[in-house]
Amino acid sequence: MSIMTKADATLFPDVERIDPLKLWYVPDRRVRTKAAAAQVIHVTNWILTGQGLDEEPDELMLFKSLHASAFRAARRSAGRTIPMSERRLWARRWQIIREHIVEKNLGLVHLTIRRFRFQTLDEDDLLSEAMYGLGRAIDRFNPWKGFRFSTYACNVIARALLRRGKGESRYRRLFPVQHDASYEKPSESGDFRMELCLERLRRVLDRNLGELTDLEATVLSHRFPMDREPRRTFQEIGNLVGLSKERVRQIQNIALQKLRRVLAEDPVLH
Repeated sequence: MSIMTKADATLFPDVERIDPLKLWYVPDRRVRTKAAAAQVIHVTNWILTGQGLDEEPDELMLFKSLHASAFRAARRSAGRTIPMSERRLWARRWQIIREHIVEKNLGLVHLTIRRFRFQTLDEDDLLSEAMYGLGRAIDRFNPWKGFRFSTYACNVIARALLRRGKGESRYRRLFPVQHDASYEKPSESGDFRMELCLERLRRVLDRNLGELTDLEATVLSHRFPMDREPRRTFQEIGNLVGLSKERVRQIQNIALQKLRRVLAEDPVLH
């Protein structure tokens, strides 16, 4: 682990392309251990050759190895001068692990793009912005906080797409282009801000992040049906659940307040 061997140079032919001193890592004491360094080597070998581990490394192991390799590449040592060849070797291991994480999350990128369709952006622009968001999420994800990476990355990618969509709309207002019949076609998705709000609301309802009671959920399902069923009045719902229409109205307002509170704290909408 101290110097780069000829075998390492064969496996890592482009180590000179990375600046080891610019790699970011979480300053956690666990990235400094010899066990963490050994795990980086095992994970990298598994990615390259399929050997070195008994099973595929999970998400947590990949990110811990990513930060440990970044630490080894950029660390300072009071006892000795670390050769640049050694730093570049750790930087190359960081790159290999990072590229593996990117490949494993390409499905998340395309899933998020399908949820955000902008009339002013083509697929290449969306993909480029989403990939940028994914890369930023990987570089800044802290695996020791206990959150799932997919949840964190989805938020980062969605916000990147939203910013790009707003910026493109603002640009077209300031610098209108010549007449193009394609811009007269109605948007399939409508306003992207509304799309985003609806998508996050579905997430809140599906996971019951608002902690609605069964009665509250029942009232909302009848007042705001998701399908084409007719919207019921307070009196009709009251007859179904055995309550007065005024009590049903109160329950609806309480449930809506819970949902608004969750959406107000949603980082994707800010």
